[in-house]
Amino acid sequence: MRISQVGEFGLINLLNKAMINSPTGVVAGIGDDAAVLKVSGDQWQLFTTDMLVEGIHFRLDWASYFDVGWKALAVNISDIAAMGGKPTHGVISLGIPAETRVEDMEELYLGLRAVARRFGVNLVGGDTVKCPERLVINVALLGEVAAGKAILRSGARPGDIIYTTGTLGTAAAGLHILLNGGNYPDPIKETVLRAHLRPEPRVQAGTLLSSLPGVTALDDNSDGLAAELREIGRASGVGCLIWEKALPVAAEVQQLAALTGADILDWVMNGGEDFELVFTVQPAYRKQVEAALTKAAVDFAAIGVITSAREGLIMERVNGTREAMGQTGYNHFTD
Repeated sequence: MRISQVGEFGLINLLNKAMINSPTGVVAGIGDDAAVLKVSGDQWQLFTTDMLVEGIHFRLDWASYFDVGWKALAVNISDIAAMGGKPTHGVISLGIPAETRVEDMEELYLGLRAVARRFGVNLVGGDTVKCPERLVINVALLGEVAAGKAILRSGARPGDIIYTTGTLGTAAAGLHILLNGGNYPDPIKETVLRAHLRPEPRVQAGTLLSSLPGVTALDDNSDGLAAELREIGRASGVGCLIWEKALPVAAEVQQLAALTGADILDWVMNGGEDFELVFTVQPAYRKQVEAALTKAAVDFAAIGVITSAREGLIMERVNGTREAMGQTGYNHFTD
């Protein structure tokens, strides 16, 4: 059997059986955005890792080395935010082609340090090896969350309201310009290209959500809204109903879609790399959560409701019709 036949998530399920040998120290292992580990004191430790490979996650003909460094750490910080935690310490491992200039690696580390400084992360080590074909950067990141406050994907229940922070499809719109070129107004380019090249992890929103009652599930939007909803649905044993008219899309993304004829819904559902937070809230706590987010100046939108698993994943289109959600999101081995 080929990896392409089972896909990214099927491969993960196959490889990651019987991996926990001392379960008393593990609150949540493989299957969420970050592992949750018990440590002494009143904090739980979060541990995540993510790898960026040249030609797959970035291209150096459109991204600067600063951009690559920024994004490599930012996507890991987003995983910590998706557990309701704060990032603390990271290590960086690099596979570098021998002909790479020293100045380029210095620029990459400027990007890493810029994100680390913004979120108070210590970069405390790593590894460097020769990689003849392409640049590879892997970050392993620790974080912490108050004991009992980590928000997993598995807590959503029928009736919970589904939310997202920020806007959706912006990074995918940026990728569209990078792949296809075109002459577009500067405000459009600046918004969508920055979203793709230098994402902003939602740490403030994640830590706030972990402190509020009634928040039942949390995930970061790395692979597209469709993929994240499927992950929450799989972990929680539920379905969902998403309202197309409620999906928040930036004006610049709408303008770019109008100019290019692109499908905004495809960008939102399949594009990924927005690194916004998708979360669910019990109806009884809806007003309290919304008030807290508004007070903290966190942009958010209610985009649907959790349903029973037998109802599946459904999209209510703008015209009121309902259909099974056909989008899948990004998958490394089938896309």
